Amino acid sequence: MYLKRQFVNNKRHYILCESYWDEDSWKSRQLMDLGPDPEQHIVYPGGNSFYVDESLGERLRAKGSAVDGDELEELFMPFIDPRIRRIVEMFQRSRTGGRRHHRLGRDGLMEAQQRLHPFDKRRLHYLRCGRVDIGDLDTRPWKFLNILLYKSRDEIEHLLEGMERDLPPHEMGDYIYTALHMQRHFSHRLTRHQPAALEPEKLDAYLVEDLCQLNRDPAFFKGVGRHDPETLHAYLIKYLILYFDNPFDPQNIWQERVEDFIRKHRFYRPPPPRSPVSMPEEEACRCLGIPPEDFKKMDRKALRRCYRRGAKESHPDRGGDEAIFIRITQAYKCLLSLKR
Repeated sequence: MYLKRQFVNNKRHYILCESYWDEDSWKSRQLMDLGPDPEQHIVYPGGNSFYVDESLGERLRAKGSAVDGDELEELFMPFIDPRIRRIVEMFQRSRTGGRRHHRLGRDGLMEAQQRLHPFDKRRLHYLRCGRVDIGDLDTRPWKFLNILLYKSRDEIEHLLEGMERDLPPHEMGDYIYTALHMQRHFSHRLTRHQPAALEPEKLDAYLVEDLCQLNRDPAFFKGVGRHDPETLHAYLIKYLILYFDNPFDPQNIWQERVEDFIRKHRFYRPPPPRSPVSMPEEEACRCLGIPPEDFKKMDRKALRRCYRRGAKESHPDRGGDEAIFIRITQAYKCLLSLKR
């Protein structure tokens, strides 16, 4: 079960969907439109507790869905009160089906992951590791791939789309290049994993070719109804748009190499220069009412508390003397510079 964002009458709605096994593939179906605000289905009985409106579960069971209360609460977690969510998450255990994966064993898990589409595995690997050179993902089972198991094509696309929203724009080109495995078109060892250094015209041509090839792949669209292989599907159109909206910047590759070189060869970093002392230390301590011997043992946090206490009493907005307030602020800055 998953929540899908969809525009209805130009308003964003949250659609409750479900992946289910049918004959030889995972398929998806829409169960319920939760409207623009799923929080309306959350009930707060008191304290730090919450539950999803029981009528929602009854309506889902009437549609033939095997409702799992824990799974339903997990879906609504982003919409509950932030204060309560923080407390609940402290005690919440993973409910992602880990036990099911554990029962499969290593060989069963390997077999299940090998049935995943390579495009999905490469996308998830980049989103997790940020690497263009992904190596071989079929040599052993990878724990991070388990999140893709037992899901329909629609649910996988929804899951990855949510992760893609956190991807920086300058990485989008590398991400699509890696997901489509466009490295296979280039043989040079140094540049095949640096798409910004490749010829843009060739990259553009291979992108269109690979997207069209994927669009005709029945394994990728298994369980998806009414797909025309001659018309680019909405799942893939977005990558065409993202690719051309975020062109490669050839300067980035050289800038990254220079920064990496400096970082690896930097053995000593000189301390930042101290700001000039505007008044003697003892005088600054007297302004803040701090004995000099206490100041030597005091950390920055304690010094800040002393300043706030004095500033609160002398602030002009509270009827204090402006000259004293300025003097206290100068003393605080002076002492703070000595605590670096």
